[in-house]
Parts: sequence; structure tokens; C-alpha cells
Amino acid sequence: MAELIEAAVQAQRIEAMNAAMQVDVIFLTVGHALRSEEAFVPNTLSAQRRREMAHRSVTAELATALHVPERTMERQISEAWALSTTLPATLRAMRNGQISSRHAAVIVQETTDLDDDPGLRARLDEQLAIIATGTTAATLRVRARALREKLGIESLEARHRAARAERRVELETARDGMAWLHAFLPAEDALLIKDRLDRIARAAGDGHGDGACGDSGGDDARSRDQLRADATRDLLLHGRLADESVFADAAATVQPTVHVTVPVLTLAGHSADPGELDGYGPIDAAIARRLAAMAPSFTRLLTHPVSGTVLDVDRASYRPPADLKRWLEVRDGGCRFPGCNRRAAGCEVDHSVDWQHEGRTAFDNLAHLCALHHHLKHESSWSVQHMSGGVLEWTSPAGRTHVTHPRRSIPVGVGSNAPASSAAGSISADSTGPPPRLDTTNESPPF
Repeated sequence: MAELIEAAVQAQRIEAMNAAMQVDVIFLTVGHALRSEEAFVPNTLSAQRRREMAHRSVTAELATALHVPERTMERQISEAWALSTTLPATLRAMRNGQISSRHAAVIVQETTDLDDDPGLRARLDEQLAIIATGTTAATLRVRARALREKLGIESLEARHRAARAERRVELETARDGMAWLHAFLPAEDALLIKDRLDRIARAAGDGHGDGACGDSGGDDARSRDQLRADATRDLLLHGRLADESVFADAAATVQPTVHVTVPVLTLAGHSADPGELDGYGPIDAAIARRLAAMAPSFTRLLTHPVSGTVLDVDRASYRPPADLKRWLEVRDGGCRFPGCNRRAAGCEVDHSVDWQHEGRTAFDNLAHLCALHHHLKHESSWSVQHMSGGVLEWTSPAGRTHVTHPRRSIPVGVGSNAPASSAAGSISADSTGPPPRLDTTNESPPF
């Protein structure tokens, strides 16, 4: 047992040393990119913009090479930069295998706001690096905050104001047609909300059920957790905002839309094959049918029951630009830059070959890019080639190639005006004609 435990300790030391090596490599890579920005971005940009785009470019380069999200890569670069430039004691402890990358991340987070007092940050670095060698990362965070209080770095009120500025709501998809909705709020607001939900749940039922009878019924079998969840759903979905609320007008006018892909036989009730909710994934057949049939804010897609290719796209407008844009939105599903998951609805339609370089406004020269990657394509040496079938081949500044595929394979020419009910019988799954072409005579380029 002692030998096995010692082996686990040594394995952890090696992991920490490897993490320190990655910190060094990331720091060297970013430093090289910033020193050689003229190789990444055009000199027509301002000095500040050149540095910004060089940083974005190397972030995307590392993220695509290491297969991690860009936001994760940004955090790793930030931590590597802090450790390499301002936290020598912490980085030395990592190199020696004395503390893990999790400990180092805590020290970075607890010292990141001390640019105005490098002496104080150096003291924290030395002390926290020693504390970290004999405690867990969670305990280190508590000790770090206590040490900051002792050193009088800032008041709790000031820290709360800074933390409050980070409040947000996030969606995290889960399995089996479910999702988590997270709200990062001031503690007092969160506790009051939780207390109100508890009181509503107690008033609605005893909460002693096992949840086996569904959401409601004469003998309510919902558990306390289910009652709280249902109360949250009803308040957020159906609660009325006061007229003086700054969100009242927006809540009354905004109409969200989402694509729901439903196999033809599922829509007809002859199959239990799942549908697909854009931005989430598979949903069961009953929910897919209900959304497609009853929700006017959803775009309904009919797919071939065998190949899965789209047979028809419902359209409310026959104007070619809007029609083609919707066709592209369904095809792409999201930003087409490697590793980016931003939905197409929040992206821009980009010409793969620029308009000013004779690029056509056509389905085989257009793709969705989020604003960040749209600018990265136009303001750095990242380049893209539009291949057949909507496939994009990206080339990074370092010469690495990355291929992205459209979310759905839509046979070109499915842009028929036939109603959805006749799509399966009137359109072949292997149609090859092009979608409606744009009349671009009097239009200015979108970018």
C-alpha cells in the first residue's frame, strides 16, 4: 500500500512538471507571436489593433491545434502569462512538482488584480506557493482570501462590486432532453430567490412524492425538487414583468426562433425516431412533433427517413436574400471556424472569397462566422477555402490545416416552394440543382 501511494504521489509530481512545461511553451508561443505580429496581421492596422489581432490569431492557432475551446485557451494563456511574468515562486513550485496546476490557477486568480502593487503580489506569491505545498486547492483559496484580508489589499465591499459585475445566466446542455440553467447572482439575491421557491413549493404541495405521476395531477406526487423546478419554469416563462421594468418592452416584443429537424415519418406519427433541436441536440419524437406542429416561432424541417438529408425548408418569405440566408443558417448551424460553437443566429454571413476580390454571393461562397472569427479571417493571415458540399478548409498562420463540416447535409436545390405536407413526395433526396441565386446588382457587400 505504501508503495502504491508513493507511486500516486510521484505520478502527480510528473503531472505538475508537465503542466509547468506547457506553461513555458504557451508563454514562448504567445511571446513570439506578439514580437512577430507583422507576419500575422497587415501593417495597415493601427499598432493596438495589430497586437490585438496577433493575440487573437495565436489563441486560435493554439486552440485548434490542442483541440480546446478558445475561451479555455484564453484562460490558459492568461495563466501562463501571469505565472511566467509575475509569479516566479508559484511557477518554480510547479516545475519542481510540488504543487498542481489547480493550485497555481488559484494563486493566479487571487493575485490577478494587483498590477498596481507588484511588491504586494510578490509577497503573496512567495507565501501562497509555500502554503500550496501542504494543502488542497480549495483550502488554498480560503487561505489566500484570509491572507488578502490580513494584508488589507481591498475591502470586501470593493471585491463584491467587482464580482457583482460578473453576474450572468448560462445554459448547460444535459442528457435525455434536459438542460441546466445557471444564474450567477449576488448571494443575497440568490438566497431570496431560493427562499421564495421553497415557500412556493411548500404552498403547492407537501413535496413528499416520488415524481412518478408527472408534473401535476389531483394527488400531486411531485417531490420538493420537482415543485421548485416547476415553479421556476412557470415564473420565468409566464411571469409578467412590471410596466416600469427596463426589460418590459423587450420581453413583450422579442420572439425567439430555433430550428427543429423532424424526420418525415416521425412527423406523420409512424416512427419514434428523435428530432433535433438546434443548439441542443436530439429530442424525443413527441416533443419534436409538438414543436413542429404547434409553435409558430419554430422553423420546421422535413428530413429523409433513411439518409437524414433535408427535403424541404418552411419559408415565410420568398425574397431571395432572406431565403438564401435561411438556407445557409440551416446548413451551417453555427460559426464555421474550427472549434467555435456559437449559433448561426448570432453570426454573420461571410464571403469565403471576398466581395472585392470578385467573390460571388452564392451558397458555395458563403458561410456563417461569429464576429470574432469574421474579423480574424479578414484582419489576420488565417485563410479559408470553400470546398464542395459546404466543407471549409482553414489554414492557420503556422500552416496547419483544419476542416469544418456543415451541421446538416442539405442537397442543393431543396429550396422548393412546395408546402411542407407535399415535400416528401415531390422532392427527390438527391436533387442537385442550386438554391435561388441572389440578384446582387444593386446591393452593397455586407462586409
